[in-house]
Amino acid sequence: MSTTNNYMTNINGSSASTSSTSKLTTKSTGDTTLDIDDFYQLMAAELQNQDMTNPMETSEFMSQLTQMSTIQAITDITNVSLISYAASLVGKDVTIGKTGSDGNIEELYGTVTATGMYSGEQVVFVDGKSYQLSSIMAVGKLPETEKTETA
Repeated sequence: MSTTNNYMTNINGSSASTSSTSKLTTKSTGDTTLDIDDFYQLMAAELQNQDMTNPMETSEFMSQLTQMSTIQAITDITNVSLISYAASLVGKDVTIGKTGSDGNIEELYGTVTATGMYSGEQVVFVDGKSYQLSSIMAVGKLPETEKTETA
């Protein structure tokens, strides 16, 4: 029996774990977030590398799966909301904030003609150019600010 225990404790779990994680980090999508497929790969690696004398409880797996499903659903709802909001801006005048070469914010005013996705980001098209949805400062034109000179 002691030979079995020595054998079980001498299993090097780090090599199997390293190969599983290297698959995840070498993914060439350029995306820094985890999706449900990555979660399944992590769960499979966890199952392969668990201690046979003290296996993980199934309730832990279900809890992790439920949490990941909840996060995925929230992400999907957020994406749909952003797409709907961007679509509602078509035909509306917006003020876009663009950082100039001097570091100051330049305000561009124009009409949203289309929306879309570019590199996973929601964009709007104003005057033939695309801008990130987050660069919209206002729907409509911002009021002119008075510049006061100090004496």
